[in-house]
Amino acid sequence: MYNEELYIVLDSPIHKTGELAKVYILASGRRKNNAVLELRDYKGILAYVNINLEPGKQTVHALEFQVPKTPGRYELLLRRNGEIVDKAVYKVIEEYEFPQEKYIVFTWHNHQAPGYLPDGRYYFPWAFKHTYEDELAPYGKGPYNYHALMLEKYPGYKCTYNLSPSLLAQWVQLINEGIVFQDGKSISKSSFEAGIVRETLELYRKAASRGQIDVLTSVYAHTIAGYIIEYLNAEDIIKEEIEYGMEITREVIGIVPKGIWTPEMAFSMKLVDIYSDLGIMYTILDQKCHLEKSIGEVGNHLEPYLIKGTKGELIVFFRDTDLSNYVGFKNNFKSELHAWKSAYELSYQIIEKLTTHGVLTIALDGENWMIFAKSPSLTAYFYSKLIEYLIKIQESGYAVTANHREILNKYNPRRVLRHVPTTTWLCGFTKWHGEIKEHDQYWMKTKQLYSIIKQYEEKHGRDEKSKQARRALWHALDSDYWWAEFWEPSVINTWLCEASRQLGLEQAYCENK
Repeated sequence: MYNEELYIVLDSPIHKTGELAKVYILASGRRKNNAVLELRDYKGILAYVNINLEPGKQTVHALEFQVPKTPGRYELLLRRNGEIVDKAVYKVIEEYEFPQEKYIVFTWHNHQAPGYLPDGRYYFPWAFKHTYEDELAPYGKGPYNYHALMLEKYPGYKCTYNLSPSLLAQWVQLINEGIVFQDGKSISKSSFEAGIVRETLELYRKAASRGQIDVLTSVYAHTIAGYIIEYLNAEDIIKEEIEYGMEITREVIGIVPKGIWTPEMAFSMKLVDIYSDLGIMYTILDQKCHLEKSIGEVGNHLEPYLIKGTKGELIVFFRDTDLSNYVGFKNNFKSELHAWKSAYELSYQIIEKLTTHGVLTIALDGENWMIFAKSPSLTAYFYSKLIEYLIKIQESGYAVTANHREILNKYNPRRVLRHVPTTTWLCGFTKWHGEIKEHDQYWMKTKQLYSIIKQYEEKHGRDEKSKQARRALWHALDSDYWWAEFWEPSVINTWLCEASRQLGLEQAYCENK
C-alpha cells in the first residue's frame, strides 16, 4: 500500500520476567513520506512513533519497555492508521525456569566437488572463488571465508561443520603448490587469493582446536553413498573412499573425526557397519524423510537415536526439516531490515521448538543458501544477526549453542531404531537418477565399469592400476555431477574414461568422451 518496509523486532526473542527489553522499529521507503505508528502490547499502546522516511534511507528507532512479570508468550503489534503492519512474538520466562539442558546445533555442510581433470588442471574454480571472491560484499568475501570469520568474531557461538575432504584437498593444493586451469591461467601459492584460502583454513583449524566447532569427515567426493551401495553393491568403494576422506580430515584439520556427513543424507542401513568399523560414532539425517519413516522407538527429533547394524552401531541426530529449509530456501531478502526481521523470526522459532530439553539440529549447505540467493550479501547480514540472537538466547540461560562432539559426551541415546529407510533429504533419488533422460545410460556405464574393475582385481589382484581406477570412479560418482540442474555428463565421461584407461580399456570407454 505504502511501498514501504515496516518491521518490529526485539533485542532478544526471550526475556526474564519484569526486565527491561529493547524493541526496534525498522523502516524504509521508496519515496519521501511520514509514518505515524503505534506500538502496542496486550495492555494497549506502548508508544507513538513518528518516522520521516527518505528514499534509499533505512531508519532504526529503538525504545525500551518492561516485559510482563508473568511468564508466557507475548506479542508486540505495530499499527499504522488502525492497520497492523507487523508483529513480533517473544517469550517471557522465570529466572529459575531452566528445567533441563537445551542445545541448538547448527551444522554447515561446506563442500565442493573435485574441480580438476585427471591431469591435475582445473576446470571449476568454485572451491577457491567461494573463499576469496567478494561474493558477500560489503560484509565479507566468499561464504567459506565469511563462515570462518564469524567463528572468530563470535567465539561463544558453537556449531558443527562438514569441511568436505575434496574441498580441503583443493585448498591445500592451492596453499602448497598453486593451481593451473585448463585455459592456462593460474593462481600461485604466493598470491593474494591463496592467502585468503590459507587464512580461512587456519581459522577453521583454530576453531576446531579450541572446541568451538566439530568437523565432520565424509567420503572424499560427494558420493551418494546409500544409493551407490544399493544400486552398485559397491560397499568396498564407499568404505575406502571414507577412509581416504578421514585421512584428509585428520591431516588437514588436526582432529580424529568422530562424526561423518552423509552426502545428500543418502542413507542405507548398510552404512552403519561401515561407519562403525571405521570409528565413526555419528551422522545427521532428516526428520521427515528418515526419522518419521523409521521403524523402532520413534519419538521426536530433539534427541539422538541409536541405530544397530549387523555388527556395529551408529548414533544419528535428525535435523529439523522445517527450520533447515527456512535458512536454506527463505533467503531472498529485500533489504538489511528484511534480513534482520527474518533472523529474529528464526530465533523465536528455535526457542519454540525447544520448549523441553533436547538437541535441536539445523543442518544444510553452508554456501549454496548464500551464493544462490537473489542478494547474496544480505544472507551474510542475516547470518550475523542470527548469531547475535543465538548468543542472546544463550546468555538468558534458556538454551546453548553446541557442537555434536560435545553432546556425545553429555547426551546418551535412549531410543533405538531398527530400520531407517534408504533415502535422501529429498525423500528419494530421482534428482540423481530419473529427472534427466540420460541418467539411465550413465548409471549403466558406471555399473559396467565397476564390474570390470572387480573382474580385473579377481585376475590381477589389487594393484596400482586398479587403485587408480577406483579413485577415478570416486570422481565420476560425485553427486554434484549427477544433480539434475547441474548435470555434467562430460565430467562423468572424463573420469569414467580415466578409470578405464588405467585398466587398458581406453578405446571402449573413451569413445564418447
